[in-house]
Amino acid sequence: MLVHTQLFHDEITLRRYSERTRKAYLYAITKLAEHYHQSVDTISDTQLSDYFRYLNLERQLSRASIQLQLNGIHFYFEHILKRQFRIDVCLPRPSQKLPQMLSKLDIGQLLQHCPNQKYHTMIALCYGCGLRVSELVNIKVSDIDGQRQLLKVCQGKGAKDRLVIISPSLLNLLRHYWLKYHPQTWLFVVYSHGNTYPLDVSSVRKTLKKAALAAGITKPCSPHSLRHAYATHQLAAGMLLNQLQHQLGHKSIKTTERYLHWSPELGHKGGDLLADLG
Repeated sequence: MLVHTQLFHDEITLRRYSERTRKAYLYAITKLAEHYHQSVDTISDTQLSDYFRYLNLERQLSRASIQLQLNGIHFYFEHILKRQFRIDVCLPRPSQKLPQMLSKLDIGQLLQHCPNQKYHTMIALCYGCGLRVSELVNIKVSDIDGQRQLLKVCQGKGAKDRLVIISPSLLNLLRHYWLKYHPQTWLFVVYSHGNTYPLDVSSVRKTLKKAALAAGITKPCSPHSLRHAYATHQLAAGMLLNQLQHQLGHKSIKTTERYLHWSPELGHKGGDLLADLG
């Protein structure tokens, strides 16, 4: 029901949006068309308003999910249909729940229950550098600078490159991994019909879930949980907030500051007031 599919893909490519964004936006506009059983071109502003009320009231999607749908549909209307987007969307209030952070002990248990050296190294790298899963699976052998102990993260979120510090112990793991598997282009690969491809993110998530189950970890455990753990553990170890911002590839320092809100003990510099009262 999308009459401008190729134009949509061309526009996404021109703007250098990620494949994840491409899929999310395409999903959003496809679901809109399926909901009304008509071409997106013919959907009215009233229908659009009703659709987002449906997502909010009936589907009860989270604020983030509705916002993603809104971004995709707005993109299609503005850049493909060249049509003004005039509707007001009421988003639900954001959730205030604090995430359950993985401890260092949890990380150690996860690594012990990885099925092989390949996944052990992958999970260690994800945690040890605070990587997004999309960044992890797209690392090339040439991105690792062992002499300078740096990892080049190419085209991370926002299509930006950055250099991330690799600890000596993690670098040692990577060297042992290379000696065993001898990857040539992609650091973590799959083979299909004689060709090599970067590992799919679903494989990382499935392996992590199995390792958590085997280790008896009941906390939410995903690649992003490892990234959260990296941030909190580095702050606890004394890393400065602006350095952590660079390591994580955050555009705004406010995004990095949330780790202080989630773990207030990290920034606690006060004394024990009751102890002073005698």
